[in-house]
Amino acid sequence: MNRYKIKLILVMLAAALSIALAYGDTTLKWKALLFDNPGSKRLLKTEQGSYFYYRSLPEKDMLLGVKDISTIEIRAFSKAKVDKPQFILHNNGKKAVYELKFKENRMMGSNKYYVYEPVRIVLPPNLKQLELTCYDRDVYFRAFRAITVMPKPKLPALSVLGSSGTYNLANDSSKKTYYDFKDKENFTFQVNKNRSFALYVRAELTSREVPVFAIYKDGIQVQKVQLSIKRSKAYTAEGILNLTVGKRIDFPSTDKLAKYELRPVTNHLFIARPVILKSGR
Repeated sequence: MNRYKIKLILVMLAAALSIALAYGDTTLKWKALLFDNPGSKRLLKTEQGSYFYYRSLPEKDMLLGVKDISTIEIRAFSKAKVDKPQFILHNNGKKAVYELKFKENRMMGSNKYYVYEPVRIVLPPNLKQLELTCYDRDVYFRAFRAITVMPKPKLPALSVLGSSGTYNLANDSSKKTYYDFKDKENFTFQVNKNRSFALYVRAELTSREVPVFAIYKDGIQVQKVQLSIKRSKAYTAEGILNLTVGKRIDFPSTDKLAKYELRPVTNHLFIARPVILKSGR
């Protein structure tokens, strides 16, 4: 095998993998379409839902509008056993014959229906209409369009949105990252719904003035907090000479995503660390 063929195979494998990954991240849903000129109808109930299925008026084709639709699925059943069930689709003077493969029997009241496997069809671009022909009057049809549903991204329990910088708070056995806020540089973060958290806060002491900061939730002030002017002996943060003892503030969970903002009230450097709590803590 020459290098060109090997390279071609690798490119094809990479393309197949990317398609598989793409489909793994998305979900296909199907929305029912209605024929423009349906004839008689019968109801079919399945696990996918209950829909009316149609057969054409005598000696007529059923018309289906497919503008801006890339993929359709034709589903069908018959009220009697058919030897060679099939249908024909016409588009722009071209026609294609599709065989129907038996899937299962369904009882609707006292009626026994023969349900067929769905036929999925990728349509050419810029197609506006299809014509469906079926010569057997026992077969009923319904068309569905594919809708790609992108999964909603999973939000983390806690996300830091803004801070002027970080400090490492350390003692003899551990080191934790804290986010600072001072002057007009606030610390903002968001917490996902149904998650409670604790906020640990300290400040740098430069005078006997009591450090005070405000807590805002979704833009509304909910609390003002005073810190002790007692200095910590167990914890240090590089670049901060006189660090206060810590204060813990607990927050209950909420039923929606919440944005918190910590704003200094006094002229102090504050450092804070929000921590998501496990249930029962």
